[in-house]
Amino acid sequence: MFIAIAIGLVFLVFWVVAVRKRPELGFGIALGLGLAWLGLALAPRITLHTIPIWLPPLPFALVALTLFFFGFLAWYWGSKK
Repeated sequence: MFIAIAIGLVFLVFWVVAVRKRPELGFGIALGLGLAWLGLALAPRITLHTIPIWLPPLPFALVALTLFFFGFLAWYWGSKK
């Protein structure tokens, strides 16, 4: 429990520094944190038994599709010249 409180205080110090240097960054961090807490409160609890089979490989598929898309754009824009 002590480690969690210490980490929370470190992140609080980082947030205070962000607010002082760039207030819009601090506001964005606070807004994102609030939305994340709201999502945690409203979303159903996820356990290993409720995770869909397609969810674990999803990041790899998204990276592959993104690289394919940018490769297509490079090919398409490069062939116009």
